[in-house]
Amino acid sequence: MAEQAIRVGFVGTGWVERVQLPMFRLAGLTAQAICSGNPANAQRVAATANVLEVHENWQSLVTAENVDVVSIVTPPQLHAEIAIAALQAGKHVICEKPTALNIAEAEAMFAAAQAAPDRLAIIDHELRFNPARRKLRQLLRDGYVGTVLHANFARHGGEKLNPSLPWSWQDDVVRGGGMLGALGSHLLDLARWTIGRVDGLVAQLQTAHLLRTDPQNGSQQRVTADDYAALHLRFAGGIPGTITVSRMTPGDSGMSILIVGTKGALRVDAADQLWGTQGENLYINNWQPIATDPLAPELASYRAVNHSPFVIGTFYLAQQVLHTLRAGHHVIEDAASFYDGLVVQRMVDGARRSQQEQQWVQF
Repeated sequence: MAEQAIRVGFVGTGWVERVQLPMFRLAGLTAQAICSGNPANAQRVAATANVLEVHENWQSLVTAENVDVVSIVTPPQLHAEIAIAALQAGKHVICEKPTALNIAEAEAMFAAAQAAPDRLAIIDHELRFNPARRKLRQLLRDGYVGTVLHANFARHGGEKLNPSLPWSWQDDVVRGGGMLGALGSHLLDLARWTIGRVDGLVAQLQTAHLLRTDPQNGSQQRVTADDYAALHLRFAGGIPGTITVSRMTPGDSGMSILIVGTKGALRVDAADQLWGTQGENLYINNWQPIATDPLAPELASYRAVNHSPFVIGTFYLAQQVLHTLRAGHHVIEDAASFYDGLVVQRMVDGARRSQQEQQWVQF
């Protein structure tokens, strides 16, 4: 007897084409449908990636009878409207981060998820499913570092130092652009998932170049979104932490995590290798590699995309979606729910308020 197909409808084409389509398929999901604000993009991706259906708009896709899961990969300004409509149409929903444009929209999304308790409703924080980060979290809970003293999460790249990069929606804060939402939301979720509740933060945001050229008409557009965000966090119990996300750091030093405690320390480097040190080794900076679960065979042999933490996490998230829905369930234990997305949205909004008011924001 053939196993049940779990059919995905994609709203968007960029990240879908680069990562979601190949990884979702590799995990066993069916690429059923696609649409885009630019219909030509949807037609192109459908033709090159053999997606079965192309819809004229997202309204048509989320009500299609042969779509089980709607994956929302659009600018944040559309997340709430599409997610709520999809849930009301009886679909399961995977929504990109940041959750929404603001707390009010995130609250509406959470309410829609509560009103559809038999539907899967998650935010695409795929780093929760990355093997190195899962192992780090487990070791923390097993007491590897003792009492946490401080934690640091970072992602550094230099893309926005180039003044010739064209203006796009990612430079427009009104449409949800900015490094704080794009990657800061990922690290805020990861910090909360690994360490625990964040009680407060203070933030500083910066932009590399204030004007960029609009490729549509050649005009100069003001950049209103951040290219750099530095956050100081206070976790429950007073534990300090930092999050730094940058598109204005020369080179590309990638993503990293460092968690230090009274008995040991753990870190994940830019190559996605987990390291640990305990006891006397902690004092002399003697780090040892820690093995994580080997990659799934189909992922280990797949060479069409790079094996970044996001790509690997996307595969394992998709695999969990497949197994969960085939089993007739609608909750994935380690996935970021719409409630988790609301909590992160509160922190993202709080960081912007902190920048404006130049003071700590409490939660």
